[in-house]
Amino acid sequence: MPSATLPPSSLASIPPSAMPLISPNALLHAHLKQNPPKRPSNRAPSEPRPVQLNVGSLAHCNGSSLIKIGVTTIVCGVRAEILPVSEIPNFRVTKTSSSYTPSASAVQDGHFQDKGQEEEYSAIRLYNLVVPNIELGTGCSPKHPANAPPSVEAQSISQRLLSTMYSSKLVRTTDLEILYTPPTETQDIELGITGDPQLKAYWTLYIDMMCISHGGSIFDAAWLAMHAALKDVKLPKAWWDPDWERILCSADIGDARRLNLRGMPVSSSFGVFLPEERLLNANDTDDEHWILMDMDSFEEEACEETGAVIVDASGKGKALSIVRIEKNGGSAINVEHLTKIVGFAERRWNQWKDVLDSTLVDT
Repeated sequence: MPSATLPPSSLASIPPSAMPLISPNALLHAHLKQNPPKRPSNRAPSEPRPVQLNVGSLAHCNGSSLIKIGVTTIVCGVRAEILPVSEIPNFRVTKTSSSYTPSASAVQDGHFQDKGQEEEYSAIRLYNLVVPNIELGTGCSPKHPANAPPSVEAQSISQRLLSTMYSSKLVRTTDLEILYTPPTETQDIELGITGDPQLKAYWTLYIDMMCISHGGSIFDAAWLAMHAALKDVKLPKAWWDPDWERILCSADIGDARRLNLRGMPVSSSFGVFLPEERLLNANDTDDEHWILMDMDSFEEEACEETGAVIVDASGKGKALSIVRIEKNGGSAINVEHLTKIVGFAERRWNQWKDVLDSTLVDT
């Protein structure tokens, strides 16, 4: 009896879309071992994803931004509130930050090396004048279902954003101060009423971010979204009214002012991919690895060694400066590799500068 042969189309096959779930390490290695190496997204290992940016979309915020890096999408809004110094416990100093150190109790962690910088910036840390927070429980990925409580990743990113804000000193304390200068006719040296500016209140910036789509390198997207939203912030004109003994604000948008941010630090995340031993051939070395910049979510799961480099090239002479370096897990990279990563981070900095400049010009 003749045997029946099934046509090739009817044979069981694995769809390409299922390969990342079955063996992500093998799929990534198959792409990277090509010459030249290519990632599944058809990018080179050091190539970042394109950045799309929009600012000022949220009408009820002092500043807002919408950023998309690959499929990673984050919307950010900045809300400014007034914090009178009378509501700060143990606050006894009324002059501007350039001439005083706040007297409220604080834990000195030795973070600032320069005394002048510490005095100028310590109020933001001491009184929590800048508060970033990111929400991932939006159904942005299978790991973050909608209406879920704050995840460990969300809390970690929020803390990293705050720590990077302190390291870069991005926001100036003087931008957040609301001052009052007594008129000449009310000054009395004997009564202690001088013409020196008096600090009456601070602006407090609440930075809320919502992740719409989690496609990897979420910290990079969150930091850039926060930076763009701060560039878009407009603070109303505020002054101290001695008759009402309160802070008043102008409703005229023409009187509003923008923040004078310090520099333009940009974060670049990276990962080190090490193939599994079963995937190595006899000609492959045991230390074979690839450094992947701006990873997507699939690549993040395949890399055990990750990190981020925050750089800024907006200083004097446009020289590149390293603001912060983070690294977790593994020991594959050395100083030479970090030097290359810093070079890749400079490429991301130039990319972000072009996107930000073109967006702000359009607005």
